[in-house]
Amino acid sequence: MKAFAILSLVFLLSCDWEANRKQPPTLAAKIEQAEQEPVQKELTPEEIAAAEELAAQLEAERVKREEAIKRADEARKKRAKKMFGEVMEPLTEAKEAYDRHDELDKSSWFGEDQADNQERIDELLDEAIEVLGVSEIATTRQDLRRLQKEIKALEAKVVKDREARLGAPEADELGTLEKTYKTTREEYDARIAEGEAGITERKHQIAELEYTFVESMQAIGLDLDLDGARSLLSTVNGDDFVEMCVVFDNVRGITEQLEELTNASGESLDAAKRYYGSYVVLIKMMDRIQKDFVRRTREEMMPKLTQYSDKAREIIRDAERNLKNGGNPDIARQNIKSNELTIQATELYTQYLREQANEIEARNKALQVTLKDAENTYDTVSLSSQVAEIMKEGQRNFAALLRLELPALRGFENAELKAEFERLTREMTGVN
Repeated sequence: MKAFAILSLVFLLSCDWEANRKQPPTLAAKIEQAEQEPVQKELTPEEIAAAEELAAQLEAERVKREEAIKRADEARKKRAKKMFGEVMEPLTEAKEAYDRHDELDKSSWFGEDQADNQERIDELLDEAIEVLGVSEIATTRQDLRRLQKEIKALEAKVVKDREARLGAPEADELGTLEKTYKTTREEYDARIAEGEAGITERKHQIAELEYTFVESMQAIGLDLDLDGARSLLSTVNGDDFVEMCVVFDNVRGITEQLEELTNASGESLDAAKRYYGSYVVLIKMMDRIQKDFVRRTREEMMPKLTQYSDKAREIIRDAERNLKNGGNPDIARQNIKSNELTIQATELYTQYLREQANEIEARNKALQVTLKDAENTYDTVSLSSQVAEIMKEGQRNFAALLRLELPALRGFENAELKAEFERLTREMTGVN
């Protein structure tokens, strides 16, 4: 029975305990059913030891993730206190603009109309988004980008030095004077070695930062592993997605501050309405981010991929026609193969973006319910204690909005496909 108990523990720890930070509803039933089933065979000492080791690893991972979540909660509270004053200014102005929006003319030649007011609201929301886009996750992402750029620069320098080395003289071929202004082959060797060492060092740093990035994203509720993180960071909308997650996480922290202030205000209706009005604006800001993400993905990024795919098909047709007219068959086959790979990559990329946009759109529909409740409560707010409780419920909703699972990049383990995927990303983002 000891062996069975160990296996039961392994099963328990390997379940998705993170979702909602509680066991799935069916977990207890599954364990109870497993305990009632007879053990088919007695495990060997080696199997028992392996099960115990696995159980220990899973328990250590669970503790590690719990600690990461705790650190993320503490960091969120600390950030919220630090950025609260800075973000409240645009939120308050946006709230006042929303309050007077319906009183303005829809269109007017003279004075401010609803279009002018909406433009001002959007500017204020963008200002708030910029403030809320700060976190350890954003810093990690920036460090990763910096290291990748440094690697690219070092690789270019190594290539240039290798080319120059071919025609460089050896040290014993030069006189004393020539050594002062000519670079020797030995010096190029040293520069190449230094460049390669710098590349290796930065790749190690990237690997460490990637693990940090994964842990930080998991701690705020995102279902992400290392492969998913690498895929996300290499996609054309990856930065937008990460920024959205960071902003939403900070919104949770700001909402907590508003809740505390609302409680502290007692029964003050003016204070309650002011703080709750800012809460409503935060939800509108989240709505704006999600809708803009979906719009840009569907209307800008996916059409670009369609253009690349159409161009690749056109090149294939040209290659086939040229082959029929006596063109080099080896060149034709290679060109056709390369463009078929491009088509495969664009189809995979488009599917990834579509699934990601669909996921965010579904989350946005859930947010609409929260937004309608918040707007209705803002119009009828009466007691600050009720408002504080609604804000607390909003925090739980925000946490649920962050519990996203990224679509998988199927076939991404293919090295050629991955390289093509990254090439498409560089073209779409304008990065060489």
